[in-house]
Amino acid sequence: MLDVIAIGEVLIDFTPAGRSAGGNEQFECNPGGAPANVAAALSRLGAKSALISKVGEDQFGSLLHNTLLGSGVDVSEVSYTKEASTTLAFVHLDDQGDRSFSFFRKPGADTFLQSEDVPLERIESCKALHFGSLSMTHEPARTATKTAVLKAKESGVLLSFDPNIRFALWKSKEEARQNILWGMNYADILKISEEELSFITGTSDVEKGSLELQQQFDIMLIVVTLADKGCYYRLAGQDGYVPGFKVKAIDTTGAGDAFLGCLLYKILENGSSLHELTSQQMISMLTFANAGGALVTTRKGALGSMPTTDEITRMIESSQQNNDDRFRPGFHFSPPANWANDPNGLVYYEGSYHLFYQYHPYSNKWGPMHWGHAISKDLVQWQHEPVALFPDEHGAIFSGCCVVDWKNSSGLFVDSHGLVAIFTHADTHPETGQPRQRQSLAYSSDKGQTWHKYDGNPVLAEDDLIDFRDPKVFWHPQSERWIMAIVAGDHARFYSSPNLLEWTLTGEFGRGEGSHDGVWECPDLFELPLDNTGRTKWVLIISIGDNPNCPEGSRTQYFIGEFDGNTFINDNPADHVLWLDHGRDNYAGVTWSDIPEQDGRRVMIGWMSNWKYANETPTGSWRGAMTLPRVLSLASKDGNVVLTQAPVREVEQLRKESMSWNGITVTPAAPFIQKLNEDLLEIEADIDLCSGSEVHIGLKSSGLSEIVIGYDPAKEWLFIDRSNSGVTDFHPSFASKHGAKMVSKNGKIKLQVWVDRNAVEVYADHGMVVLTDQVFLDAPMDRVEVSTQSGEAVLLDSLHIHTLEPIHILDGGRNEA
Repeated sequence: MLDVIAIGEVLIDFTPAGRSAGGNEQFECNPGGAPANVAAALSRLGAKSALISKVGEDQFGSLLHNTLLGSGVDVSEVSYTKEASTTLAFVHLDDQGDRSFSFFRKPGADTFLQSEDVPLERIESCKALHFGSLSMTHEPARTATKTAVLKAKESGVLLSFDPNIRFALWKSKEEARQNILWGMNYADILKISEEELSFITGTSDVEKGSLELQQQFDIMLIVVTLADKGCYYRLAGQDGYVPGFKVKAIDTTGAGDAFLGCLLYKILENGSSLHELTSQQMISMLTFANAGGALVTTRKGALGSMPTTDEITRMIESSQQNNDDRFRPGFHFSPPANWANDPNGLVYYEGSYHLFYQYHPYSNKWGPMHWGHAISKDLVQWQHEPVALFPDEHGAIFSGCCVVDWKNSSGLFVDSHGLVAIFTHADTHPETGQPRQRQSLAYSSDKGQTWHKYDGNPVLAEDDLIDFRDPKVFWHPQSERWIMAIVAGDHARFYSSPNLLEWTLTGEFGRGEGSHDGVWECPDLFELPLDNTGRTKWVLIISIGDNPNCPEGSRTQYFIGEFDGNTFINDNPADHVLWLDHGRDNYAGVTWSDIPEQDGRRVMIGWMSNWKYANETPTGSWRGAMTLPRVLSLASKDGNVVLTQAPVREVEQLRKESMSWNGITVTPAAPFIQKLNEDLLEIEADIDLCSGSEVHIGLKSSGLSEIVIGYDPAKEWLFIDRSNSGVTDFHPSFASKHGAKMVSKNGKIKLQVWVDRNAVEVYADHGMVVLTDQVFLDAPMDRVEVSTQSGEAVLLDSLHIHTLEPIHILDGGRNEA
């Protein structure tokens, strides 16, 4: 049984081939014709395809017949006629490889196809019939084409239609329109270009135009091709953009046909009916089709240039490799290569900020954990250091902390002080086979350059606890003891020690308090001043792991209360949940130890990912990055104490150029648009919402992706929408719109937005509401657009856009072996 039968024109494309010695333009002869190209593309990929057409009894007809046969296309229904010559088309290319045509088809052999030439029994038994509009420009081919289409429809065969408008071949544009509309009445799959969609619907808005066609003709799948930008699809209740591939195009002839052949191949390979396809499946199929179409543009000619599956796969893989640089952040810390997750061991010591982190040096997915290491003088510019801690006989090195043992209470240093790392050793219990997590020490006398494991490891074990990990230790001057906050599945535990070596349980907190959507992880406990009251409060931070039933995935909560030296006491009711970040990508955040008292700041950094999809993000050979370092403060809000966050002041040194505007009126018809040549930005916006209109800040790429930061005054809701933010198909939970309640003040809101190549951080209401999201744009961002969707105007009281310099992470001689 045939997979696909195509019906329609097969012809000779004469494509430019330079100039002769005398300066005359030369052309080379290339077999083509849209339906023939689709059949050849399918055959090249391994499908069984056939063509129904006619050629002249001439040299060109024989060439076409033999070329199709050589391409693996069934040509038993390609017949010869003496009534006309084979159709010829002269292709003219501009500097970008785009085409215009001159046809010699008055008449052409393909127009003499008759109804008797259509093998109805073969159509009845094939999986799909593909047709275009050019076989309907003249009789008898018009009737023959319609006969085939009606038989396919009657037999339940999948129908694919490509208008492929060439006005020069029609008597009038209206005749072309009517025949194209006839084809749409029967199509299950419509492949249409932007220009063709505009001609048929009268709109250049691909979303609006495709919806109009789907509703009018009940077409299951509509795909609008967008040249090198990729394509847009609409399938039943879902739609979206799929980015294209950047190549050096020399001839775009046949690109759309290769695209459609690849798409049909993938649809048939999947075996599901169209209405059963998910958005992830569609994106995967259309990525394959985009790659196939792009490959054809790198070669001359059409029919003979169709790609193989291996070629398409290599192009997709190569594009993914390019993501190493494309998505590498400009000012967020990322590992030199491979996998990184939780920040660990944050400590300031003798002029340097140390950032240790969970690291797998041998893969870009989570695996046996080490401690990676980086240092900074200013929390902005970083230097990679050698791997600090390696797995050993006690297991892998999970999360933990570092402190400066100023008084050498541990006795690990000789008449001096030094760094002590307290971390979780993770292995398997040799008797029960259950996971086992115990707490151990390592120490450094040379500012963290070399580390020695304590001979008495582990120093703390609880045999009955499986999820017993992530110690965070600090010196408690009131009781003159070291305090450890650690988690045990569904609660936090507190231990004390005089020397970091011997630990005593002093209290527990958390069973039944706060959120328990996932396992508790990565605690931190510290004291902060409250406003200017002279009072202080204690803050307990707890991260919670992913829960398949929760769309948010892993995230971080915090508690406000008191610490009496033994345990934490919550100020709020047990069911009161405070979220640190309302985005999707801020997890496992902890604060720096031993920042000098004269500095006075409590600085935090988080892992900028989410356990729902952390192993799948499309970054290539590296995976994982950190948020901006943030200063944590306490403020009073509606009678409650809450945390506020602000990027450390040091990041302002990255500002390169600044643009400012004041008093800008934005209406639905007149958005504010600023084009840019930079993709690293800081945006400050003071917005007057007295009109009650929803306002959007759109960060748009030169491709088709967009990140929307919006505020809905009616719902009092600040949100990020990354549904169309570029590469989103790696996990079904990634493309999403999410946010947090935020009440405007006197009808005004204040936003600070940091935009990197792979992330957006939004700080609103002086840091009382924060959203952090990863994003993977299809192309560099090239404009900022402020718009309102309906209602009256909104006023931008002020807008500042700062372009930023990228940071340069130095290599300090890391050793990943």
